[in-house]
Amino acid sequence: MPLMTLIPEGQTPGRRTRLLAEAMGNAKPAFMNGTLTGPELSLYTKLSSLQCWDAALYCAWSAKGVNCPSVTMDNKNYNVTGNNNYNRIFGATPRARSVNTLHDLMTLPEGCFVGFLSNLGVMRHVMIHTSNGHGAGNKSDCVFTDGNTGGWELLDMAHFFGKDSNHNGNSHTTMIYMPVTGQVI
Repeated sequence: MPLMTLIPEGQTPGRRTRLLAEAMGNAKPAFMNGTLTGPELSLYTKLSSLQCWDAALYCAWSAKGVNCPSVTMDNKNYNVTGNNNYNRIFGATPRARSVNTLHDLMTLPEGCFVGFLSNLGVMRHVMIHTSNGHGAGNKSDCVFTDGNTGGWELLDMAHFFGKDSNHNGNSHTTMIYMPVTGQVI
C-alpha cells in the first residue's frame, strides 16, 4: 500500500495521525518477516529507531497532524520533548488533561498524544492514541509488560489501569493527553 494512502487528505489532523500510527503498527509483522518495502519500510524503521516521544512527534508530523519546524526527515533527536521538557506537546499544565479512569481512556480523541507522567513530574513515555483505548508507540516496555524495547507497535493501553497498574512505577504515574489538531509545536 502506498504511504500516501495511509494519510488521506480531507481527514482531520487527529484522524490522519491515528490512521498513520495504526498502519505503522499493523506493518510490524511485515517488517519482522522482511516483506515491508518502500516508503512504509523507511517510515517504520524511522519510528522504531527514535525515542518514544520523538517517534510519536514524528508520526504526527508525518501525518500532517502537527506542524513542528524542529522536525525534519533526517534528524534523530528533535529536542522538542523529553523527560523534563514536555510542555511544547502537553502544554504548561499537563495534569489538566489527566486520564484517570478506563472510561476516560476509551473516550480520548483519536490520534492524540498520550503521556505517562511520574508523580515527580518526569515524562516516562509517550504514545499516540489510536482508538478504544489502544495506542501506538515505540519502546513501550517501560509502561507495558506487553511492550517491547524497540519497534513501533500497537498496544492495549487499558492495561495501565489493570494488569500493568503496578509495573515499573505505574502506580506513581499519571496518564495525560493532548489532542492533535494541526497545532504548531
